Amino acid sequence: MLSKLLGTVLIITSVVFFAGISAADEFHYNNILIGDRASSMGGAYTGISDDPAGLYYNPAGIMYSTGRNLSASVNAYNSHVKTYKGVIGGYDWERSSSALLPNYFGIIQPLGKMKIGFSYAVPDSALEDQDQSFYNLPSSLGNATTVKMFVINFNNEDNIYNYGPSVAAEIMKDLSAGVTLYVHQRRAQVINNQLVNLSDGRYEWSNIYTETNEWGFKPVLGVMWSPFEKVSLGISAAKTLIIDSETAGQTTYKGINYSLNTVDRIVGISNAKRKYPYELRTGVGYFASERLLLSGDLAFFTSVKDANYGDKNFVINAALGTEYYMSRKWAARAGIFTNMANTNEITAGYTNQEEHINYYGGGMSLSHFTKNTSVTLGGNMSLGSGKAQVIRGSTGIQDVSASSWTMFLSSSYSY
Repeated sequence: MLSKLLGTVLIITSVVFFAGISAADEFHYNNILIGDRASSMGGAYTGISDDPAGLYYNPAGIMYSTGRNLSASVNAYNSHVKTYKGVIGGYDWERSSSALLPNYFGIIQPLGKMKIGFSYAVPDSALEDQDQSFYNLPSSLGNATTVKMFVINFNNEDNIYNYGPSVAAEIMKDLSAGVTLYVHQRRAQVINNQLVNLSDGRYEWSNIYTETNEWGFKPVLGVMWSPFEKVSLGISAAKTLIIDSETAGQTTYKGINYSLNTVDRIVGISNAKRKYPYELRTGVGYFASERLLLSGDLAFFTSVKDANYGDKNFVINAALGTEYYMSRKWAARAGIFTNMANTNEITAGYTNQEEHINYYGGGMSLSHFTKNTSVTLGGNMSLGSGKAQVIRGSTGIQDVSASSWTMFLSSSYSY
């Protein structure tokens, strides 16, 4: 890779962000909450799941959906900002991503004693397009030469799509089971262009381009049980299985002492399949009254051993949510959630460690109902902080602050 070509001419030119951008956010599993009602309740939905969002969280819950036909669509604007403190000559480096995306669509239809459905979800997405310049930076050449200008042109587009059918049936009174079979698709493209102009007229240039396409399946199995009149318990299990994957990459580099027309170029293709964790969700819903609902969730993600894309740790995320009907026409929801890192905490004295940032967030929404329709406006926000090592081969550790927020507008129809 590029870091092997750069050597030690300029320490800042070994800022290779390749490990940190190899997925939309491979270091967390709760980046974008799915569904309007579920999202505003912090994702605490496994023990409820009685609308189209249940097709994603726990398909067994759709047995308790109302209406002969129910559909919902969610369009969301998502923004994410991450700031690495003092990483380039004492200056901060900021990565920002924003996108308007169809976050979720789902439809449920009764079929005899069963219910079937189809849903589409975007559980992770990144769209970064940045152009930053830094001036008058120190170099590592050991003389009076300085970095007159350091330019980074960085583009990262990475999206994960899940879509597929679901079916649920009642096993016995107050006990149901369901399954969703998602097709998993991921498309990613990264362009990282860097130019270093020295005060003595020399320059160094590098360009990294990668493109990844993978597809597979993600089955989701769920069970819903109501042991008491006002209590529901849910559990679901999921696993993404990659059938085919291809990553094509090209690295082009002109060294500081190369002649004007001399460059190094590396081209490669990999068919390594990314390994995803097993997901286990457990949730409880407490229907305190006709107006008030309380819910809680725990989501477990197993550790992953992956020689190609890096090992990932065991993760537990938690969520709490509530829903309150002010009247038959208006309802408000709120929730809190965590999005914990699947990486190790960074240790002093080591190099090339993956960043470690834990997020804590909350959400809320307001819904208006008519006889057959509803409209919901809401959003959620999370804040995080941690440590990172952006510079390849360096033991330096950077403080990182991060924020993410989503605004969504949704509509539903039932009859």
